[in-house]
Amino acid sequence: MIQKAEMFKKIKSLFVVEDAVDNTSANEVKDTDISKNSDKSANDGQSSEIRVPTTTFDGKPDAKFTDLLLRSIESNNMDGFDYLEYKNSLKSIESVIPEEVMRYKSAFEMAKTMGLSKEKLIQSASHYLNILISEDKKFKDALENQKAKQIQGRADQLAAIEKSVVEKQQMIEKLNKDIEASKGQLEAVRKEINDAVVKIDVTNQQFVASYNLVYGQIYEDIEK
Repeated sequence: MIQKAEMFKKIKSLFVVEDAVDNTSANEVKDTDISKNSDKSANDGQSSEIRVPTTTFDGKPDAKFTDLLLRSIESNNMDGFDYLEYKNSLKSIESVIPEEVMRYKSAFEMAKTMGLSKEKLIQSASHYLNILISEDKKFKDALENQKAKQIQGRADQLAAIEKSVVEKQQMIEKLNKDIEASKGQLEAVRKEINDAVVKIDVTNQQFVASYNLVYGQIYEDIEK
């Protein structure tokens, strides 16, 4: 049985070759890809469609996720000599027996001396597969929750903003129509004012002419 204090280190050495795990997180997408996508979205006009950035990420294992999975295996390590100890035996004779088939057979012969049968070996390996399946489900559930929060929530916000923009554009169009109508009314009132001024001026001139006619005759009679 592998000592508890060295368990994680041992388990990690069984599955992970140093430098084989990329420390780049799947969330660290190239800035240029995101910026290009953002610019495109800004120029596409109004659309609530969520566009996924195109990335060049090649899906390499991530150190923190690998550690998470291996720690889950560590915390669920079965008692006794099982698949993990068998895998450790495989690794320990790798340099001595390079041929894979012989190495698996030799490691199994050693495992049998520790009471491990083929059935128990497969059963214990299946146990760790089920641990990984459980972790996979938890990760996917958490991922869906993050999608709901970070993507769908923003999609709803985007739709609300677009609706607001449309309503304001409609309001602007209505105001423009009202302005044009008011301009027409202004012109009509100006014409009415001009017509009234002309009419009043003509009326005044006619009155003055009539006044002078009558006044002049009376005044002449007085003078005569």
